[in-house]
Amino acid sequence: MKNFIKTSVVIFLFLGSIIMLNSCDKAKDSTPPTLTTAVISGITQTTAVSGGNVTDDNGSDITVRGVCWSTTANPTTADSKTMDGTGKGTFVSNLSGLTAGTMYYVRAYATNKAGTAYGNEVSFTANSVALASLTSVAVTLITNTTSVSGGVITDDNGSDITARGVCWGIVANPSITDSHTTDGTGTGTFASNLTGLTAGTVYYVKAYATNSTGTAYGNELTFTTTTGTLASLTTAAVTAIAATTATSGGDITDDNGSDITAKGVCWSLTANPTIADAHTSDGTGTGVFVSNLTGLTGATMYYVKAYSTNGAGTSYGNEVTFTTL
Repeated sequence: MKNFIKTSVVIFLFLGSIIMLNSCDKAKDSTPPTLTTAVISGITQTTAVSGGNVTDDNGSDITVRGVCWSTTANPTTADSKTMDGTGKGTFVSNLSGLTAGTMYYVRAYATNKAGTAYGNEVSFTANSVALASLTSVAVTLITNTTSVSGGVITDDNGSDITARGVCWGIVANPSITDSHTTDGTGTGTFASNLTGLTAGTVYYVKAYATNSTGTAYGNELTFTTTTGTLASLTTAAVTAIAATTATSGGDITDDNGSDITAKGVCWSLTANPTIADAHTSDGTGTGVFVSNLTGLTGATMYYVKAYSTNGAGTSYGNEVTFTTL
């Protein structure tokens, strides 16, 4: 009986030692993760972007990670939170459902079998103003490589418009990361000149406006660039020259398969005038036309070109010069 008791005590002590060793090993292998919280970016009235970096899982796989936030300090996973995958490394978290003008506290978190650990706390305030309100203007003056659009910003919603224009691309939902114009600041109507287009191509267009909250977009429009050829024409000699007036014109010999929608002459004090300079508007169609130049300055030399516009764009005749009396 004594031997049995001695043997039992030895076995009990041996098993106890094994259990204690296993407990020590378990404790050693069960440390919460080590991580940091990412800075806040992309703040709007109701959303923001953060994340974290799990630098060490401390010997136990990360089963869930993300960020948690609250309107009071030291948020936990019992508060609002994201769930952004598993494992070590960097992750991005999108915070949503925020209230405008409200301050939030944020911490990244990560969970392994030892429990949930938190990164450093960061704070931010959701924007208190909304994105601008705007619409896109219909696309006009479409040619092989250019067109005209724009927008109407009806409300800056409490924050000055710092940039506006239109953006476009060959796939739907263009943004300012695509081709875009920059057309000043402020609310109201603006025009935008789209350039560098490809003939016979469908484009998607949106007006945009940027305020302190971010960039807002108008409704999406589509158009197709033309595939025609510019018209062929010559410039008429200048006659009936006076101190402030003169007469010229042109001859459109071929519309090259696309109707002439505008024609006339343009002039300036420097070579190569365009329709961005002073010009006449003398109807439509091919053939000879006469143009009356007015508002000139006496004893001044002018450069003149006839122009015509069809679906492919605006073409110009040869340049002529004259000097007023």
